[in-house]
Amino acid sequence: MVVKFNPVLVTLLVVVVTILLHISDARDAPKKALVGGWKPITNIKDPEVVETGKFAVDEHNKEAKTVLEFQEVTKGESQVVQGINYRLTISAKDDGNSLHNYLAEVWVKPGGKSKKLTSFEELK
Repeated sequence: MVVKFNPVLVTLLVVVVTILLHISDARDAPKKALVGGWKPITNIKDPEVVETGKFAVDEHNKEAKTVLEFQEVTKGESQVVQGINYRLTISAKDDGNSLHNYLAEVWVKPGGKSKKLTSFEELK
């Protein structure tokens, strides 16, 4: 028994399957995490996260000559790069004992032995 292939139908079949695969992949794209993308920190009480928050306040105090007192990390995200970037929302008291929220970004070198405060600003 000899099977004859119609080249037009085979081409059409390949095109339809290709389109369906692209549609399927596009629908899954939002669910996939981007390499290097920011991800929510699920446990903001993790000792490493808290320590990073304290570091951010201490470094800001040194740089800006302020006397903020770290209270807690209220929210955070992390990003894996060459090391880890942390973007933390931090609650801290000023010298008048007023509570304020700050957004801090800290880069932690691979191995965690060195940290650098890259951004610190009050949230309004």
